[in-house]
Amino acid sequence: MAFEVYIALGDSMTIDDYPASDAERLGLNCRKDIGAAALLYKNDPQLFPDLEGKDLASVHPKIKFANLAYDDATTEDMLSEEKMKALHQYSTAHCLVTLTIGGNDMLKIFKAIPANNVKALTSATQEVHTRYLQLLKLIKATVPASTILVTTIYDPTDGTGILPTTTMGTGTLPVTFIEQFNSFVESCAKRQRATLADVHSHFRGHGAECGRKDNFWYCPLQPIEPSYRGASEIRRVWLDALGF
Repeated sequence: MAFEVYIALGDSMTIDDYPASDAERLGLNCRKDIGAAALLYKNDPQLFPDLEGKDLASVHPKIKFANLAYDDATTEDMLSEEKMKALHQYSTAHCLVTLTIGGNDMLKIFKAIPANNVKALTSATQEVHTRYLQLLKLIKATVPASTILVTTIYDPTDGTGILPTTTMGTGTLPVTFIEQFNSFVESCAKRQRATLADVHSHFRGHGAECGRKDNFWYCPLQPIEPSYRGASEIRRVWLDALGF
């Protein structure tokens, strides 16, 4: 299918801000728009010469790009009429949609509920599942001629529950609930005929357990956000899911 529009929906896994600040910190000479969605649309050959030509703009020269993702987005935010109305202008177009959502929902749960309160964590996670499915159905109804890439959320703790910095305090995060959420995303892909992009599996071993700096795919000072390399790796998972 020839895509007419690429729509990026979701949170900071998708946006440019953190990858750009990471590249600036390292003194790299590159574009400012090097988030995962921007790179999927058009590669930066200075940073990633091996992926030159493997982008949507090369394969679909007339494709338009709408980056509707924003920092701190949650499923609840995105279900609002205000956030979804931007999609209506693309209702008749053949679209590719990438969706990165759920990570901030889980972080808010972990901040609000103690790790030992399994009952409350389970209930809150189920609510996220319900909203996620509602959102996916709403996207499909609004942009019916679309291919949707649903994306699992990564785990910067690499299964340990311990972030590389004290962003979430000193306790251990109940990361089994991230795994449960990702399993739900996978089931949604199957039931809703969406395409799964398993970022969680691809990023395993590149967070708290990476072993060395050059193997770390998150921003050093904000390890819940992707570095410029991490943004490219999210893009790589999307490319693989699309069969590039």
